[in-house]
Amino acid sequence: MERATEWSNLSGWSVLLSGLLAVAGGAECFRRGVDFELPGHARTLAMIWGTVFALAAVQGVAFSIANARRKAEPAWSPLTRQVVIAMLPALFTGATLTGYAFQTGQLDLLPPCWMLAYGSSLMALGFFAGRPVRYAALAFLIFGAASLLVWKSHGLVTMLASFGGIHLVLGAWMRWKPRV
Repeated sequence: MERATEWSNLSGWSVLLSGLLAVAGGAECFRRGVDFELPGHARTLAMIWGTVFALAAVQGVAFSIANARRKAEPAWSPLTRQVVIAMLPALFTGATLTGYAFQTGQLDLLPPCWMLAYGSSLMALGFFAGRPVRYAALAFLIFGAASLLVWKSHGLVTMLASFGGIHLVLGAWMRWKPRV
């Protein structure tokens, strides 16, 4: 019965690729000398991290569709719709806070807000995709809170540690965990 409510089209390769995209985004920020504490860098930050998000989203959907097809399941099932609907409020919150940060020039709020919103979204996904995703969600929430309250002036480092590191660890676990 539980199997009927488990969404299993999440790809370990996709999660790994998302982590690598985040590392590439952070590396590009370091290469260009842009940071979240400098309002004059808003356009460059939006371009870099917007590209990372878009590429991660597109490849994530593509891998999920490929997984569904490989299993001879519909890519857009009632369960998939539930997963998307569960994740949307947190993603909408992140998008709204992003707009606010760019509008007010408070770019240092972006890393913690993104981690908190994404962690909340992953927690919703974790109820369908399993315990490891919920652990990753909890890690994002902890990093987001710490980034806001303790490490606020270290946005790029926390972005690399969370969006890069957590994705790489989760993706590696999903890809190479022992099959039972």
